[in-house]
Amino acid sequence: MGHKYQRGEFELPSCTTIIDDCTNMSFGLKKWAAAEVVRWIKENTSYCATMNGDGFFYVEPEDLEKAEKAYETTGKTALDVGSEVHDAIEKYLTLKMQDKTPENWKFEFKSDQGVSAFDAFLKWQRDHDLRPIALEQTVYGDCWGGTLDFLGYFDDKLYVIDWKSSKPPIRPEMRYQVAAYRSATKPTFLHNEQVQGCGVLRLDKTTGLPEWKDTSKTYEKDLSVFNAMLHLYMLRHPRIAKGAGWKTT
Repeated sequence: MGHKYQRGEFELPSCTTIIDDCTNMSFGLKKWAAAEVVRWIKENTSYCATMNGDGFFYVEPEDLEKAEKAYETTGKTALDVGSEVHDAIEKYLTLKMQDKTPENWKFEFKSDQGVSAFDAFLKWQRDHDLRPIALEQTVYGDCWGGTLDFLGYFDDKLYVIDWKSSKPPIRPEMRYQVAAYRSATKPTFLHNEQVQGCGVLRLDKTTGLPEWKDTSKTYEKDLSVFNAMLHLYMLRHPRIAKGAGWKTT
């Protein structure tokens, strides 16, 4: 989430940057759609609308300009909530790693959405045995870097887990991300123990409910998709590829 990855002399793209480059083709469309809505209002209305059926309110031109860019503010808010929830989970689980009891620990949230998402995590973890080995761990793959959220024991099996506070559903690109992180965990770091599984935990910031998806069975397929995305990304961005030390085969 906003990290930069450097390995020796090479500056590496992040795992999420690579996936977004292949899957997030709608950014320009969002800007166009928002602009079209504002254009239509300007050309077809007198900037007024009924409110509760008993009156009118008027929209100023500068308000329309703000409305056209509202999606940017919403997106930034979502990122802020995600960072807040990740920080809270990391601090909570760090206490567990230190054999401390975190039940009475309080995190000062800046948003109600952050509170709801963290509550979803607490509900989920009560039903599972979580013993973290590493949290927010930087990992490196083939010319890319990333930060995995959780590496440790999940119900007595060694897992890589990624937290998400996005809207439903759990999307395929989330599987590709956690598969890449799993592939980048080194056996030497784990005393030669192999990771047994991976999954995505979505924490709903509206309902406060968790959604868990174990992606272990699709790991090999998901990793193949990510590696194809990596190859495509490097072909699409030759300057970045050269800076990352990418060598085509």
